[in-house]
Amino acid sequence: MILEKLSRHIALKIKSADPHGPGSVEVLEYGIGIKLNLYFGIISTVIFGYIFSNVLSSMIALLSFMALRKFSGGVHLPITVCSLVTGLAAALIPLAEISQPVQYTIGLISLVIMWLYAPNDYEDINAVGFNEHWSKLTSMAMVVVSLFFSNSIVTISFFVQAILILPIYHRKGGV
Repeated sequence: MILEKLSRHIALKIKSADPHGPGSVEVLEYGIGIKLNLYFGIISTVIFGYIFSNVLSSMIALLSFMALRKFSGGVHLPITVCSLVTGLAAALIPLAEISQPVQYTIGLISLVIMWLYAPNDYEDINAVGFNEHWSKLTSMAMVVVSLFFSNSIVTISFFVQAILILPIYHRKGGV
């Protein structure tokens, strides 16, 4: 995939420039891949948002999704696929028009999923440094706050993220 090859190329260049520097090529490649995923996720959200004439709303969807994901975890895709799927999803979410009762229903479903399954870190990493209890409470609090403000973009973004923490996906390494 494109971003994976790019992160590998950059890591190899860094390592060749400083062979005794900290980190192996694999560690550098992983860290660079994480950054490329973030940057290209934002860029693809802006591009798809522009195509669908809703850049600001797409960015709201992306930021709300990313904020909840930080605490709740979720399934991981290869970085190139992740960037494109995330950007497209963030641009499509604002196009969905849902009624207030549907917002509350999917918000409550998201809350129950967070209560039952958050955090679900598919790669055994916890980037925020919270223990599981605080990550769960933070995830649930975010969903409760979104119910209070009743914003359909945030509600749908949180619902998509809730679906991604369900224990129905394969973990890295096939577990």
